[in-house]
Amino acid sequence: MGDNKNSDLLKLIDKKCYTTIYDAVSRFIEDNPDELDLRGASNFIDEPDAASLNEMELIKTCNVVVDEDVITFDMIVSCEIEIEETVRRNRETDGATQWFRIRCKALLEETLKSFEVIKIEVYTK
Repeated sequence: MGDNKNSDLLKLIDKKCYTTIYDAVSRFIEDNPDELDLRGASNFIDEPDAASLNEMELIKTCNVVVDEDVITFDMIVSCEIEIEETVRRNRETDGATQWFRIRCKALLEETLKSFEVIKIEVYTK
């Protein structure tokens, strides 16, 4: 896809699918704090035992495949995450940034319909 089409797709996703992506990423972060790649992200939290999503920014779409009326694509997002760790009965918290790759699928008609998040994984730039 060209840059303009990619930009148009990003705007459409932001308008129609942002909440679905945000909710899926939020659940992933809360359910998998140990899978986050946050080495060096905090000066005092080494291994977070809890994490929650504060903010998410859609960065770009890539790997776009259109097969008749079905579109699949990867969405790259940047997330601001609050991480927590209990060390000797003290609860430490800090903020960290993590990027994710989200595999998405939708019916492509006049807009995106039946949108779903297929897979979420940590993305390294």
